Amino acid sequence: MTAADFKATALSLNQAWDNAFNAKDHELVASYYDDAGTVLPAGAAQITGKAALVSFWKTSIGQGIIDHKLELLEAGVDGNLAHQRGHWSAAVVDAQGERQNFSGNVHLLYRKQADGSWKVLSHIWN
Repeated sequence: MTAADFKATALSLNQAWDNAFNAKDHELVASYYDDAGTVLPAGAAQITGKAALVSFWKTSIGQGIIDHKLELLEAGVDGNLAHQRGHWSAAVVDAQGERQNFSGNVHLLYRKQADGSWKVLSHIWN
């Protein structure tokens, strides 16, 4: 697989991940992670493994985060590992109905699965 091929894959994965998150489907979001997948949220403890990821995304989505979007800037692949670097954005609506927008940087490391699909091995943002 070339970097250009993986870039197309990453764009598709980003769309699917964002759709699952914005549909408030924490179990579907967690399904995009490798069995040994880890998220490294800014300023918080690392979360590793499927059960912990399901719980983490349920809590995160439950906090009212909306309109999540991953924006790909760069992607690469080397054998069974691939990465993407980019931006993320999302919003919340406070009790007064005011929208607050948030954004930052994101880096995702993927591992190729036995079936040829790609799943997130490490997900970090700030």
